[in-house]
Amino acid sequence: FGPSTVASRTRRVSGRHEMPERRPGLSQLLLLGPMLLAAAGLLGSAARNVSIPSLEIAEGVWMPVMSIGTGGLEREAAADIVSTWLSLGGRGLDGAWIYKNQDSVRKAIAISGLPRSELFITSKIPGCVGGESFIQSDLEDLGVDYIDLMLIHFPRPSIEACVGTWKILEKHLSRGTIKAIGVSNFNAQDLKTLLAVAKVVPAVNQIQHNILERDSETLSFCAAHNITVEAYSPLGRSGQSGDIPGNKVIQSVAAKHQVSPYQVALKWILQHGHILTFQSASAAHQTSDADIFHFTLSSDEMAALDAVDFSSISVGFGDTPAAAMLV
Repeated sequence: FGPSTVASRTRRVSGRHEMPERRPGLSQLLLLGPMLLAAAGLLGSAARNVSIPSLEIAEGVWMPVMSIGTGGLEREAAADIVSTWLSLGGRGLDGAWIYKNQDSVRKAIAISGLPRSELFITSKIPGCVGGESFIQSDLEDLGVDYIDLMLIHFPRPSIEACVGTWKILEKHLSRGTIKAIGVSNFNAQDLKTLLAVAKVVPAVNQIQHNILERDSETLSFCAAHNITVEAYSPLGRSGQSGDIPGNKVIQSVAAKHQVSPYQVALKWILQHGHILTFQSASAAHQTSDADIFHFTLSSDEMAALDAVDFSSISVGFGDTPAAAMLV
């Protein structure tokens, strides 16, 4: 298959062709459970502690629905975080040029002994100036000849500047040095401006999103244009995202399934057809966060969770962990 274009965004789930709306396909995958997913060939063949299904974000490009983050406050522990995740069976790695820990990620990958083909590496170029140099730097520093998913980290200095950078990403997509391209921290208006000139629709928009914080306009725009939403800070940001474990509705649903409120919050994101990246240096927390494929939220439970009080936010970059790294 060639790259997805503005004119056509056919998706495939479990070998079946689907017309542009693929989100029910992901929900169906999550309902199958790990054993049937393995039988369908959507999980790796090796025995693992965590088993995470994948979603086709662009034609022929399958991305794990959960990736481990290597930035934020824990970026200096990237080697340990990646090593732990890979040893548990995780295969999705979320990085960025501004994290400046590519050497640590590279070493952890080498120590794991895993073939490149088993990994899914996401990286991000810092805004829309100097795109070519940042791409080359990431390829060299990570020691790889391709990146699975490259995102524009934020629409800076302006969305207009990002139009030129997007063309650079499209060029690398056609060369195969990048397998899928997308954006991060783009709101609905940013996406509208980009789509007016883009030849390739962004495969992913990585944004701050969790059960107690949502940008409904951006979520709706992504759904309408078949752009996969990838949630970062899916369990909230300390002191800013409300109290997920203390929410009575989330607690009630968690008790019914004998899981934690955090697991319910993550499952809610995935059952809406989104994917996510999370951060933890703890093997126990990584395992627990990934252990959400043995239960399914009912339609009534999803409706109840949808109805919890939440903060309406506007996707942006000014008040994010990544922004602090540029200071």
